[in-house]
Amino acid sequence: MKKFFTEINKQTLGVILVIFTTLIFGSIPAVVKEAMTIFSPATQFAIRFAIAAIILTPFIRNLSVSLVRDGVIMGLLLFGIFAPATIGLETISANQASFIFSLNMVFVNLFEILFRKRLSIRTTLGAMLAFVGIGVMSWESGTPMIGDLWVLSSALSDAAYMIVLEVFSPQYSPIPFVTIQLWVVAALGILWAIPELTEQIEAIKTSFPILIYLGLVGTAIVILFQTVAQRWISAQKAALFFALEPVFGAIFAFLLLGETFSTRSFIGATMVLVGIFLTLIRPKIDESDSELSQKSTVSDDTSKGGEVLEAVLSPNKEVESVG
Repeated sequence: MKKFFTEINKQTLGVILVIFTTLIFGSIPAVVKEAMTIFSPATQFAIRFAIAAIILTPFIRNLSVSLVRDGVIMGLLLFGIFAPATIGLETISANQASFIFSLNMVFVNLFEILFRKRLSIRTTLGAMLAFVGIGVMSWESGTPMIGDLWVLSSALSDAAYMIVLEVFSPQYSPIPFVTIQLWVVAALGILWAIPELTEQIEAIKTSFPILIYLGLVGTAIVILFQTVAQRWISAQKAALFFALEPVFGAIFAFLLLGETFSTRSFIGATMVLVGIFLTLIRPKIDESDSELSQKSTVSDDTSKGGEVLEAVLSPNKEVESVG
């Protein structure tokens, strides 16, 4: 019984951390847009991740070969999330980018299906409802641009990152694991920005507070919190909570800029919240997995996460379906 309540508390803490992470992410698009009026995308990207890596480096303990190896893998995926998103924000609005990036939760569900991890009808409907809600809130009609494709690739990388993180995060201490990832991204970012860095030294000095916020809060803290949260909750559940990012963005716009919800935005926000509610509520018998639900435990979200990665690494091996 004590173990049962411990698992419940861990899952609750995981949900709280993901919501807080999403809240911070809601403030990031405006700050990145502001930074790109001062720096080139490559410069702000490189400095941002270098700051985040430097801040966490003093806390690294107990490095191992497996930790470094898996940290590098995750760092490459992380670069595939933030670099395309930064490039995409040059040419499309923050609202449109949020809508496209929120496809990450749909990609997570698609990965789950592709690798034979059975989904419940309720979870799928909840994800799709949240997806449509984001579209209602954020969609802006217009001619498709290359920026859309950059953000779409970012969403795809983010879905892969969340699924692999679900497997790796319980194995390692969060701070060294995240720090290695940040150094990988920072190194790649510096290589990207080398031609421009020397030309923007003065801009970096005069606008350093923006970079500090992006590095400390918008990078180090949010990635660390996500890593800790996914020790206890599944990638699928985390992805759906990240659908709240446009909602929090609208709240920040109201508090900081005095903007109010339109009728369309209010309807979309409601759909997102209902979608999350549908995903989190677990009936006594799951309609698509009734025979398996009797065997499930509170900790299933974390323990079954390795099946997706196992299916990727061993495609010829039959993986047992899990609800």
